[in-house]
Amino acid sequence: MPINAGNSIGPQADALAAAAARFTALLGSEGVHSDAGTLGEFSDPYAGPQPCGHRPGLVIQPASTEEVRAAVLLAGELGMPLWTSSMGRNFGYGGSSPVVDRSVVLNLRRMNRIIEIDADQGFARIEPGVSFASLYDALRAQDVPLMMSVPDLGWGSMIGNGLEHGYGYNVMGDHASALCGLEVVLANGDVLRTGQGGLPGSPLWSCHRRGFGPSLDSLFMQSNFGVVTQAGVWLMPRPEAFMIGTILCHRDEDIVPLVDLLRRLLRRGVLQGVPMIVGTPADKGDYAAAQAPFTLANLQQVLRPGRWNVRIGLYGDSDMLAARRAVLDRELAVIPGAELELRTYPGDAGPDEVEPRDYISAGIPNRLLLERLQAVFGPTFGHMDFSPVIPLKGEWAQKVDALVRATAAGHELIAPVGFLVNERSMVSACMIMFDASKAERVEAARDAVDAMYATVAEWGCAPYRSHVALADSVAQRFSANDHAYGRTVSRLKAAFDPAGILSPGNHGIWLPSGADPAQ
Repeated sequence: MPINAGNSIGPQADALAAAAARFTALLGSEGVHSDAGTLGEFSDPYAGPQPCGHRPGLVIQPASTEEVRAAVLLAGELGMPLWTSSMGRNFGYGGSSPVVDRSVVLNLRRMNRIIEIDADQGFARIEPGVSFASLYDALRAQDVPLMMSVPDLGWGSMIGNGLEHGYGYNVMGDHASALCGLEVVLANGDVLRTGQGGLPGSPLWSCHRRGFGPSLDSLFMQSNFGVVTQAGVWLMPRPEAFMIGTILCHRDEDIVPLVDLLRRLLRRGVLQGVPMIVGTPADKGDYAAAQAPFTLANLQQVLRPGRWNVRIGLYGDSDMLAARRAVLDRELAVIPGAELELRTYPGDAGPDEVEPRDYISAGIPNRLLLERLQAVFGPTFGHMDFSPVIPLKGEWAQKVDALVRATAAGHELIAPVGFLVNERSMVSACMIMFDASKAERVEAARDAVDAMYATVAEWGCAPYRSHVALADSVAQRFSANDHAYGRTVSRLKAAFDPAGILSPGNHGIWLPSGADPAQ
């Protein structure tokens, strides 16, 4: 029976045991895991002590595209739901936990080849098990004159982060846009190469996004139409030098002129990459009821000073940096009391030469943020992320800040507010923090995030990604023209995966309801 939202109860123990035997015969014992430790690793790390309804039933780890193909075909034969994860580090959004309880997690961590690095064309072709850290190490070891963009935590998959529309902070900070030319295993066993990769022997697969006819790459981002097993990733040239630093503003109301200034500077090319605004709450009354150790005082230990703190980076030749700095100094005068702090580094500076607070904008993968949060809040620190996309206008930042502070306080939680700044929009990046060892705190965080998504939907806004537990409710709000968008992606699901076995429910995408999935 095809898997859709109406019958997504997940496989039972006897079916999982039989599937484990079949997958072991296919992949070997090193590629199949059902022990409690591994199942825990590929669950939501912040799910709490109560069963969450999004547990892996089995983990399989193919080591090649051919093994992925064989596993997908076997899953189709067995009617077994496969939930794809690359490295499985999607913290704050559910980790590797599937929408359908007891799904088989198809984890691609063993597919960790760096297939090619082309310094002249500025790309790497990699598999999903290549982390930001492993590609960085390879570039350093070979002294390749290219620079990476990295997210806040550098242990995850570069491909996986891009497919989820993840962000870094330098010139290539839009990680989805940095992907070029995918290899995808489809449910019927076809191995699709998108774009120029459809032409055998093409030297342009990783260099030119479009091929001949429709461009298919985006169909496999935030979807469940196939399993991506390779991708080209664009990298920026290593600059002669770079400046990393912050813009500090000290008043609540500064957020309005600050956002408006960042918009102008980005669109004029003065600022580069993806500036990150972080708001440090100053009013203790907002979080007076927060439960220790999740207090405002501890939050202020983690965040940088200033009511509003913008992390920025400038990259290029030294004279270009000086010119950009001069414009920044002049333009910041519109915000009384605003401060600019910049530190200059040579383009090839490594971890020993860069201040740790500047690692991310310098393209140096690390886990300092998570380590710092765990050090301050304890080993049971958890977070669920609230990440709506909003217009790039200061008053919208004010609205989100007020919403997050009020909602978090009402649930006795704390939640720093952040904004990833693009040229025409902002992505709110807000961590709702809680003690993951307490079931009622986990539930409070989930209720808070769900309530805020309902509110921003009334404003005409939605998240750019969500926790797996909230995917259906988020997807249902894309309801224009009698849910035309949802009906369209359901028909695409039926065309690509008529049995519905690939990551069912991912981003709210299911087969159409009814007996015939093609209708």
